Amino acid sequence: MRGQTDVSREREEWFVFRRHPGYVHELKTFRCNAPADTPIEMLARLTAMRWPVETCNEDGKTELGMDHYEVRGWKGWHHHMTMTFLSHLFLVCLRVKMGADAPALTIAQVRQLLQVVLPQRQFDAQSALAEIERIQRQNRAAYLSRRKRKLRELHAQLK
Repeated sequence: MRGQTDVSREREEWFVFRRHPGYVHELKTFRCNAPADTPIEMLARLTAMRWPVETCNEDGKTELGMDHYEVRGWKGWHHHMTMTFLSHLFLVCLRVKMGADAPALTIAQVRQLLQVVLPQRQFDAQSALAEIERIQRQNRAAYLSRRKRKLRELHAQLK
């Protein structure tokens, strides 16, 4: 069943109502901006595709660090999410490309294969210390930048 929403936007939006035949009292509703001539069967099929989306979210969290963000603002959060989604896309494309050679390959297995195949940087004591110093300088610069911005904001509020 479709009904046009009263939206003051340039595009039309629809409500799609779906009820599973075995669950008469359960009614699912979805907002949709598909063209008005989209077949009802396709809308019903697409509204039932929650599982692939949840699988992508689970892969992103467990395999790609989607839930490991340590950012202080929206720009950093969006950057982290974009990198996670691009990583997921890369792994899915690699899995599809392998196709018949590895039909049941999971994202976790693709990631594991890449960890074995890709070269890894080897650290000796001196290069490890140099890397730690570089990270500490970077963290200090980020701290000073944030502190400077916060002090500017505080000063502006006091005026």
